[in-house]
Amino acid sequence: MNWITKKLSYLSEKIKTVIKKFPSKEEIENSKWQARNCCNASPTLKEDLKKNYYQCTNCFNCFPMPPYERFRYMFIQNNYEILNTPIINDNNLLNWEDASGKYKHKLAKTRKKTGLNSAVAVAYGSLTEQLNAVVVASDFSYFGASTGPDEGESILSACSKAIETKSPLILFAMGGGMRMQIPAAVSLMQMPRTVLGISEVKKKGIPVIVIADSVVAGGISASYAAIGDFLFFEGSKSRWMFAGPRVAANASNTTPPDNFLEAKWCMTHGHGDYLIEKRKDTKDFS
Repeated sequence: MNWITKKLSYLSEKIKTVIKKFPSKEEIENSKWQARNCCNASPTLKEDLKKNYYQCTNCFNCFPMPPYERFRYMFIQNNYEILNTPIINDNNLLNWEDASGKYKHKLAKTRKKTGLNSAVAVAYGSLTEQLNAVVVASDFSYFGASTGPDEGESILSACSKAIETKSPLILFAMGGGMRMQIPAAVSLMQMPRTVLGISEVKKKGIPVIVIADSVVAGGISASYAAIGDFLFFEGSKSRWMFAGPRVAANASNTTPPDNFLEAKWCMTHGHGDYLIEKRKDTKDFS
């Protein structure tokens, strides 16, 4: 073994040692600590974050709230039912596979982990003793709450339930856009489908309220999230965009402000009806 081979072998072992120091994805998920990149604050206990409705107590940045937590918070005395929404049998039309594995395997794992068949969950129940509503919420751990055929079916089911029961439709919009692991055309098709579904709700004179939760981007901001009767932002740092700040900066060759595309920036530029600073106030405001 010459000196070059010895050096490469040594470096390889050093790299392996360094990599082992970083926690795996599973270790991060199972940790009781939540990293915060919102205000350079130190990590916080997930349980403490949960008690504050998944919102930073320092800068009020909102973290994604799981659908079941959202439903327990929104409906009184757990008086609600989760709708059994349709799913598309063939979600692997592209046979997508990347360095981390096949999409169909990751989909099965995600469904098992979240207990959901879609990134979008729909519930119907009592907001108050006098008012029922259909509430739509997304799970960011489900492929970044991106939209595919299953999510499109969930939103259409919510629209049908709102029309059937003549109940307001409340959508907590969140996600990075259309899911590309299945044919892009099939995902993009959900944009007009969801717009048409919500349009039917509005034709019946039923109010549609959209609440921008954490981040709304891509095809979500360009479809069902954009056509409600009212648009509220939850948390001043929630973001609304089609493309991100870096894309906008490169396209315009300018430097955007620090709060570019955040809720307060959007509100001052005429986009949105109201800013809910603290997530604990969302239920009463809605």
